[in-house]
Amino acid sequence: MENPAHYARALTPGGRRHLALARGRLHSTERTPGLTDLDAEGVVDNDGVGVHYYEVGSAEAPVTVVYIHGFTLAAESYYQQVDALREMDVRQVLVDLRGHGQTGAVRPELCSVDLAADDVWAVIQARNVSGPVILVGHSLGGLVALSLSRRYSGKFNLAGLVMINSSVEELADQGVPQILATPTADAVYKAVETSPVEADKFREEVTKIIAPGLAVAVFQRDTDWELVDFHAAMIHETPLETFVGYFDDLQEHEELQAGPSLRGVPGYILVGAKDDVTPLAQADRLNEIWPEAYLQVIPHAGHMLLLETPEVVNAAIQRLVRRATSM
Repeated sequence: MENPAHYARALTPGGRRHLALARGRLHSTERTPGLTDLDAEGVVDNDGVGVHYYEVGSAEAPVTVVYIHGFTLAAESYYQQVDALREMDVRQVLVDLRGHGQTGAVRPELCSVDLAADDVWAVIQARNVSGPVILVGHSLGGLVALSLSRRYSGKFNLAGLVMINSSVEELADQGVPQILATPTADAVYKAVETSPVEADKFREEVTKIIAPGLAVAVFQRDTDWELVDFHAAMIHETPLETFVGYFDDLQEHEELQAGPSLRGVPGYILVGAKDDVTPLAQADRLNEIWPEAYLQVIPHAGHMLLLETPEVVNAAIQRLVRRATSM
């Protein structure tokens, strides 16, 4: 990987976002990085929020993998995992959580882990997902997966879970909240709360400080520039309301009560040894309440295992699919 300073300089205010959009990188069914060759795509209404979803594979497949992405990312962040499972008899469903991707902006007060979990549940129901389900959650998506498992326990057949760079306790003094708790971020929060119309004036400051901070800090291994660019572009597309809305919940939300809903569920806890966003201590804590899971620490990797070490994530999902289909 090149010097992180190179990436910081390249992520000029608005520059990466405009470049990525000009290339048609995001939300394209024809270019990579990104999802291609979809079998279905659409919108599900969840109490007034139009939740965007993608599908790959047959609805008649014996097992369904549901992907839940991380904060300031989008469902497309899983494109390498989707491609790796194309040759298996599996249905793959991906959801753009509220405030992200093509689901787009919602009011800040409508951004929370539990409401995002409701989005995923709404898609599962609307798309008539039945049979064994394997949840895959990255970062914020891990908390959402735990919320879904806890609050909808018994309403679907949870056959496996892959938690990637995820937390289980509140992160008030570490990780993402530290990155977001900058003077510029504070100004953005106040602007959105007092005058949403004027909030876009602060986007240049957000892309100058917050987005590069998130994009550069999470990669610890040698990673192709186009993947770092792809990751940064997703952050740049994230509405300001999303930063504001999820901030308090990311500081305070915890899922320690999810343990009983995970009892007997096989799965993996994957974490990068150099993950500074959701550190190893969170993976250990998750393993305490979910002892059935296999904890795997990936050396020299950071917070974006999906892009840094996709083969590790792919293998974990594939093992759970094989296990679910052999039962």
